[in-house]
Amino acid sequence: MGDQEAIAAKIEHGRQVEKTLQRLGWLVGAVGATGMAVYTAFWAAGDLSAEQGVSLVLGTTLATVLSGATAYGAGVNIGLGAERLQLAARAAGTGPLPPQGQPASDRMTGGSERAQG
Repeated sequence: MGDQEAIAAKIEHGRQVEKTLQRLGWLVGAVGATGMAVYTAFWAAGDLSAEQGVSLVLGTTLATVLSGATAYGAGVNIGLGAERLQLAARAAGTGPLPPQGQPASDRMTGGSERAQG
């Protein structure tokens, strides 16, 4: 029974990390896009030279947007790893099974969370 509980805890932790990294990715991406818009506005208003504008827009903010995309992708990867662990545990007969009548795809969309309570 200890192995089942450890596997279930790892799967749940993986899903929590997935959600956190995906939210972080969207937040960082939004900050980068906002920064890009602000720097572009300053550049268009003439407050920045062309060299400064290009370096700020393409350098700083593009790096921020790419960092957000990386965090989001890492969250997706961790979620896929948790799903693979659950499938392997289920195939071995030692892992937690999804609630009866709930397909595995519902967990990805939150269907099983709504059904449970």
